[in-house]
Amino acid sequence: MSKVLILGATGYIGQALALSLLRSGLFTVYGLARSASKARSLSALEIIPVLGSASDSAGYVSLIASAHIDIVVDAAGANRESAQILADVKRAGAERLAAAAAQGVRSPKLGFIYTSGMWVHGSSMEAVNDLDPVGVAAARTQPPPLVAWRPRMEQDVLGAADVLDTMVVRPALLYGGAGAIWSSLLGPLQASVQSRAAVARVPAEADSMPALIHVEDVARGLRAAVEKLPLLAGTGVYPVFDLVTSQESMRLLLEEAAKVLGFDGKVELVGAQGDAFAEAMSVSLNGSGARARMLLGWEPRRVGMLKGVDVFVKAWLAAQE
Repeated sequence: MSKVLILGATGYIGQALALSLLRSGLFTVYGLARSASKARSLSALEIIPVLGSASDSAGYVSLIASAHIDIVVDAAGANRESAQILADVKRAGAERLAAAAAQGVRSPKLGFIYTSGMWVHGSSMEAVNDLDPVGVAAARTQPPPLVAWRPRMEQDVLGAADVLDTMVVRPALLYGGAGAIWSSLLGPLQASVQSRAAVARVPAEADSMPALIHVEDVARGLRAAVEKLPLLAGTGVYPVFDLVTSQESMRLLLEEAAKVLGFDGKVELVGAQGDAFAEAMSVSLNGSGARARMLLGWEPRRVGMLKGVDVFVKAWLAAQE
């Protein structure tokens, strides 16, 4: 079985991916854990833990060599620590190729999949796809400040193709399960219920139309990336894939969420008000996951947030307890 190391295996995306890989029966899955307690939680899920972090990489870099890891997936959401992760994985990949060359044999490259995000496209209602330029003057819109560094990171990942088989996967705004990323929007609604306020003021743009995807469909997309990376590497296919299943009204989502939470007052979307995270959450994006479907064989199944918003909000609420 192929051996996959997930950085961020205890997180929202990483754990969903790990379980998807395990359910397939095709992979041995290793996961990075920051603490002994998190390592035990991975073991309970049949994920082989390795202690460490993005800034304490000795353990997982050693594992890449000793276990002969085939693919590393960065789902850590480590922001600017992502550059250190890439540097460490590049070094491991270069050492593998050098060792093989010294023995006069050929060796497959170490695979590396970087989990980015569709916010790099910026906010626009014009149709975009994963072949469009991002973060450069030719791009239609620029990414919000929160992720302005990511286009350069993506290019650095693609530029490591001399020693790694690389791919970039960009999920849209996630929902489902604990959905902690929604706390900045659902939290004010819940607080308004508790305070019996007449108006709930939420830091979002009133006309926002975000691109959305369920976390399980992200896991399916990343699993498809893991499966197809060895086939696509070196073929000339541009290895960047957007994952999105719907585009929906933030206003409608939050108004329906308020009802689920028991708030019967007015929901007022007051805009980002200079907050970088709120600005990113309000990005409108008319994107497409068509290339992931065609080239990776990705088959999303949990399409549409609004129609199941009662279930998703209750799942978020349960996770707060």
